[in-house]
Amino acid sequence: MSTNTESDTADAQPATTPNVESETAPETEPEIDTQPEPEVKTEVEPEPDLSVETDTDADGETDTESESEPDSEGDDDAEEVVTSPPQQFTAAVKGGAIKEFVSTLRAIVDEAKIRVGPDGIHTRAVDPANVAMYDVSLAAGAFESYDATEGILGVNLERFEEVLKLAKKNDLVQLSFNTTSFKLVIHIDGVEFTMALIDPDSIRKEPEIPEMDLPISLTLEEAQISRGVKAADMVSDHIRFRCDEAETTVYIEAEGDTDNVSLELADDDLAALTAADGNALYSLDYVNDISKQFPKGTEITLTFGGDFPMMFEYQFSDGECDVLAMLAPRIQSD
Repeated sequence: MSTNTESDTADAQPATTPNVESETAPETEPEIDTQPEPEVKTEVEPEPDLSVETDTDADGETDTESESEPDSEGDDDAEEVVTSPPQQFTAAVKGGAIKEFVSTLRAIVDEAKIRVGPDGIHTRAVDPANVAMYDVSLAAGAFESYDATEGILGVNLERFEEVLKLAKKNDLVQLSFNTTSFKLVIHIDGVEFTMALIDPDSIRKEPEIPEMDLPISLTLEEAQISRGVKAADMVSDHIRFRCDEAETTVYIEAEGDTDNVSLELADDDLAALTAADGNALYSLDYVNDISKQFPKGTEITLTFGGDFPMMFEYQFSDGECDVLAMLAPRIQSD
């Protein structure tokens, strides 16, 4: 995952195009590998690219290695081999569960590849600016009935979300893939909706999840994060998470032109804490979008390190849906 760099005088604006290698972008930022880059350029640059890893050599030249390509070593990456629609997919699920699955992804993308299989459905997607990523799995146990073979469906999430507005939380939503018309058939309380699918090849490849050793981890109620985000929104466009190991305390902070805000979360305020000294700055808009998807009363685990991406992990549907959100940091340079 890459960093999101800001200068003292201006913020880099996120890219609006889903094309990773935009010809109009002034420059591609170096991506955070498993170690933070010690040298940070001072010029204003566009949002980072999650799918590209760059290494700068001593001569200042950059080697670019795409992470979006399937791993050629991998006999283990069976999911990369499946590129065709499933031969069988019929399922029934409560409206609340499938709506939450879709709305979570809609926080950052309008379309996604949904991989179906005997164990459930899974999606991994990155936003057009390459700053935020979701990895979401809805297990077969979350469904009232479920029968599927391995396959991939390209889904317009915006349209799917609109259709699901017909369903209440406890309404049964029946889903099936028509192998003749190659469309998704949705039944909700007597209404049948046939939705055209998208060619999966036209949707961005799923990003790789980088391996990182993040030293700080805390688990807390979603309401505590929401409180810190609302407070930060009063003074700034950015939010800082800071941990003091000696005090075993985490701070959620924001600094504005004239005002500052800080929320102190001591060890006693948290369900769990692995403390280490470190802090990282993130875009408040992204943290706000991600936190809005947290189910009420849910415990959220945050993992981060100094100028590293932050991981948000939680579950819903009685533990049958696992959500991992990853957010790139912003690096302040002098």
